[in-house]
Amino acid sequence: MKRMKLFPVVLSLLLIISVSGLNAQDNKLGVVGKLFEREEANKLFGKVIGSLTISVEDLKAALAKGKDYILITVKDNQVVIRNENRQFLSRERVEMSKDETLHIYSKSMIQNLLKTGKPVKGTKSSLEMGAMASFEDAVTVEVRSGVITLTYNDQTLEMSTPCPPICM
Repeated sequence: MKRMKLFPVVLSLLLIISVSGLNAQDNKLGVVGKLFEREEANKLFGKVIGSLTISVEDLKAALAKGKDYILITVKDNQVVIRNENRQFLSRERVEMSKDETLHIYSKSMIQNLLKTGKPVKGTKSSLEMGAMASFEDAVTVEVRSGVITLTYNDQTLEMSTPCPPICM
């Protein structure tokens, strides 16, 4: 009789474990990326070798098309944004071979960057700049020694995973 009462409990536990295992597989790499204060990032990751900007609007549009991870790099003087299957998420159409490195970030971390970045003192606002796009309206994609960082106002996102060697 005790076995009959125990069977549904054991079955329920197995079901819960298998469902959580499926959810974990959806986010194969877990959360990728970490936010740093701009000055701390400069100390940790070194000098910016080159940089390009992408409008917050364009980045949000690319994020809306992506699933859990976004792959980013700079090639041919363009910001390249792809999804987990290396499909285009932005207007750029730069061709890349499978052995060229893209940097993987969790979509949620890029969204956090856009939410938490606060304007840096001394930069001009949209009103002060007139028709020009403001510093606050763009994310800077920075090439540093061996890494790509995303900087928005006072926050920098790094701790990406290079693909290859680690890809989905």
